[in-house]
Amino acid sequence: MRRRHLFEITDQDWCPALLRDTATDILRFTSVRTNMYGPILPRLRSVLEALDCHDIVDLCSGGTGPILLIQEQLSSREHYPVRVTLTDRFPNIEAFKTAATEAAGRISYLADPVDATDVPEGLRGFRTMFASFHHFRPEEAKRILEDAARKREGIGVFEFTGRNPGIFLVMILSPLFLLLAMPFIKPFSWRKMFFTYVIPLVPLAAFWEGMASNMRTYSPGELRELIEDIEADDYTWEISRIRGTWDIGRIHGMGLHKITCLFGYPVAQG
Repeated sequence: MRRRHLFEITDQDWCPALLRDTATDILRFTSVRTNMYGPILPRLRSVLEALDCHDIVDLCSGGTGPILLIQEQLSSREHYPVRVTLTDRFPNIEAFKTAATEAAGRISYLADPVDATDVPEGLRGFRTMFASFHHFRPEEAKRILEDAARKREGIGVFEFTGRNPGIFLVMILSPLFLLLAMPFIKPFSWRKMFFTYVIPLVPLAAFWEGMASNMRTYSPGELRELIEDIEADDYTWEISRIRGTWDIGRIHGMGLHKITCLFGYPVAQG
């Protein structure tokens, strides 16, 4: 099944901030509570270590997503502390401020929009994209990768969605999950409650966005097509799929998803 760039509400300029911020809050809550990106940590650490890089520029951060947990686990599990800068085309300033305040100097953010296809020259560090690369059409996605290679910055793209039965089942069940979880998703808002339980706009939108994200996600083969003619000397690419996990409380098990990973980074000249 080939990729299909289906319509997503939160991609549109006219999308209400409430709906876009709620969507990113849901993604942050889910990715943190389930630790779905935990399995990528060893490889991410090894790439950062090879680059001697302790700065991450998180692109398309949304409501901060999993990057705060990734940062904490890089330090506690992998013994490789990093600093993180949060960025987005539509910055969720409230979420960014909260993260920066709680992180005591380990996290900063840019309040101005950042275009992932043309990251400012002064914004240095290993670039990460969690559950966001599928939002871009192939020509834009390729420009994101070209920009990193041209500016000699490393980049890591990580997607838990995809075109497989297990993750489609997760998305089908997502409205029920939101009905149970919404009171615990921060920041709490009565407007979120209204559009979840009275007018169920949020669960219906989340269902559609999840299904569309599955259809939009690039497969390993499609990622190879994006990078095959990117011209960059002494720059290497890695593409893989890693079995995901889920952690809820003390329960740990294999997830119904595989994480699609793309790493790009400069290599030392021989």
